[in-house]
Amino acid sequence: MKKISLPILLLFAFLSHSQSTLKKIKITGTVVSQETSQPLEYATVILQNTNNPALVTGGITNQKGKFNITVDAGYYDILVEFISYKTYEKKKYKFLNSKDFGEIKLAQKAEQLAGVELIADKTTVELRLDKKIYNVGKDLTVIGGSASDVLNNIPSVSVDAQGTISLRGNTNVKILINGKPSTLSGISPEALKQMPVSSIEKVEVITNPSSKYSSSGSAGILNIILRKNKKSGISGSVSTTFSDPKSQKIGTVLNLKRKNFNLFSNTAYTDRERPGYSLFNNDFYDSSGITTGYENEYRSLDRHSKNLTATLGLEILLNTSSSLTNSISYTKTTGLDHTGISIINFDEPSDFLVNRTRNTVEDSQLETVSYAANYNKKFNAKGHLLTVDYQYTRSLELEDRAISEAFEIGSNNWLFDKAITDNHEISQLLQVDYILPFGQAYNSKIELGYSGVFDNYHINYLEGAIINNSFVKNYNFSNDLVYNQKVNAAYLQFGQGFNKLTISAGMRVENTDVSVLLTNSHTVDNKSYTNWFPSLFLGYELSTKEKLSLNFSSRIGRPTAGNLNPFPNRVSKTNLYYGNPDLTSMFTNSFEFNYLNKWNKITFTSALYYKRTNDVLQNVTIETGDTETITSNGTDLNAPIIAKTKRNIGKEDRYGIDVTTTFVPLKDYRFSLNTLLYKQNLTGTYVYHSVTNEIINTNFEANQVSWFSKFSAKFPLIYKVDFQSNFYHIGPNTNSQTKTKSLTRLDIALSKSILKNKASISIGVTDIFNQYIRYSETQLSNSQSYNELQSDQRNIRATFTYKLN
Repeated sequence: MKKISLPILLLFAFLSHSQSTLKKIKITGTVVSQETSQPLEYATVILQNTNNPALVTGGITNQKGKFNITVDAGYYDILVEFISYKTYEKKKYKFLNSKDFGEIKLAQKAEQLAGVELIADKTTVELRLDKKIYNVGKDLTVIGGSASDVLNNIPSVSVDAQGTISLRGNTNVKILINGKPSTLSGISPEALKQMPVSSIEKVEVITNPSSKYSSSGSAGILNIILRKNKKSGISGSVSTTFSDPKSQKIGTVLNLKRKNFNLFSNTAYTDRERPGYSLFNNDFYDSSGITTGYENEYRSLDRHSKNLTATLGLEILLNTSSSLTNSISYTKTTGLDHTGISIINFDEPSDFLVNRTRNTVEDSQLETVSYAANYNKKFNAKGHLLTVDYQYTRSLELEDRAISEAFEIGSNNWLFDKAITDNHEISQLLQVDYILPFGQAYNSKIELGYSGVFDNYHINYLEGAIINNSFVKNYNFSNDLVYNQKVNAAYLQFGQGFNKLTISAGMRVENTDVSVLLTNSHTVDNKSYTNWFPSLFLGYELSTKEKLSLNFSSRIGRPTAGNLNPFPNRVSKTNLYYGNPDLTSMFTNSFEFNYLNKWNKITFTSALYYKRTNDVLQNVTIETGDTETITSNGTDLNAPIIAKTKRNIGKEDRYGIDVTTTFVPLKDYRFSLNTLLYKQNLTGTYVYHSVTNEIINTNFEANQVSWFSKFSAKFPLIYKVDFQSNFYHIGPNTNSQTKTKSLTRLDIALSKSILKNKASISIGVTDIFNQYIRYSETQLSNSQSYNELQSDQRNIRATFTYKLN
């Protein structure tokens, strides 16, 4: 027995030693879509030992589609899988040394190719360390809606009752279309309400952009990617929507793709009514704090608009590695808005003094033509790329306001005013981007580029009264504003990968030339300045499912032409809004730490961030010291004029935590919760001149903790009906002047596929309880104001969509 035991022990020791010293090798590669050549993130790579099937290892691809797996040398079965794609498989593959598979191309499954687009099967929200990607295709609550509805459903983004967009509670957001700025004046809330959902493929949320991106927008960037189908042959969709309040919408997305070209178009027509209301209740005091009077103003908002948007584009494949795309877009919007104002004035004991009405009928027309050209050159499959873009936009807008006012109910003594705003805008963009991967396994990368944005804006404002059927110009309020801005920028960025660590550092330089001319007052303001914007990004992969990142960037917030426009909107004579031509840019340093983890059915991402901003652009309310004289029954009443405007105010510190958790328990079931908690500390002063030229210094601060949260639930019902609900809560907002109450909204939607999945019917309700109303109170030295605003009422809509091919 002892003679047998010794050889057995020696053999066991030898085998153990051999097994412990098996050669370690690395299996690498990149997984891409065969149809689009785009990298597939989160594709699963499985390696199963042929001799011992119980030994299974593998990993998940990163955002570039790359995988890197360490295994013992030997024989393996290899499988690469991704949802809606055919599985890549190799049996009994011999791995004696490290192996790079290069590009592994996965083909779509036949049943998926029968659909109109792959996007319909994507996850609604893709969570990444540097950005969130919101895919529109699977969100039922936005079907038949607008871009504004899309943005409101994105984690970390909120849209208030007035349509103002915030990213992590900050309204200084830069909105891009296909990675490019849209127009000089930015994209207004009204423009977003006119952009149909059918034209949008996805939205990228970039809270801390690198030097590659425009430095504008201290809160970050929202990049709206428009839809352009890549499916061969003729394909597309036709949809029609009917809503209450009264609205009709029809849209088409059509595409013709052949071997050497891709012709695409997107057309939408909308006829929409938007009722709403606002309320201003003002109390006035003298310098001793004694009440001198009251003014209550109620506005009914009846807005009717018709919008036609059409885009036609042609992508030509010059060869296998380069393409040229040209597209032209046309937008025509006509509006007829009626604002009816009922104004009641009281004296100190609340005795009635005068009841007057002021009605404004605004006839508006907006016509915009845009041309875009793109040249794309792929030098190889490793990401070596050159792109050149040019964009030209011309916009003409005419607003004609007819204003009538009577100082007593039933009176025939009406006053008639007229205000005409004539806007001309031309914006041009030239952008060149170059990417050069190099080094071992192409883990190093240099990016460099140039961007030039050239904006010209001319607004002519004419106001006067109709007296004896003749127009008499009011020279105190009429003026011309000519605004020119040139921003020339260049950037250089270097990235390097070290196994699980990635580093990216960049620098962007921007030269800005701004000219603001007020022709009637002969006022000219020229500014020229050059700024440097560094960025640094560090990422570490703890595992294929768990990642960390730390990043820094420097950004700028430039005032828009609308912010600088000093002409007041005189729908009301005592509650005004106007811009400030003396505004300067604000600058922000932003730091952010991100953590992402994926468990079996749960995805968790969080961000801790800090932002320091100087010369903050802030909305403020001022007491002008001016009054509007109202004569009734032989008595003169002087109503104080309150104005809202913008000022540069001191500095701001923002700290926050942003958490998103997604739970997918079963196929077609999805639950998502996004919560933001932040602290704002804003301190500073601003100065303005009253109507008597008195210099008034005002302290302004906002020291608050606020939050907002979104919860989304999606799951199937009986008879193959899909259901989705979205709940929103925006916390209160407080500064030294204004307290705004919290906002809550619930949306629901149902959808069902019909006609053998060639069509679908969707029914949705936005703001089901009709309570998305902003309530605020403003306290100034000699006045107090209570305000309500409901810009849009509850919306019920039904949409029918038919897919072509």
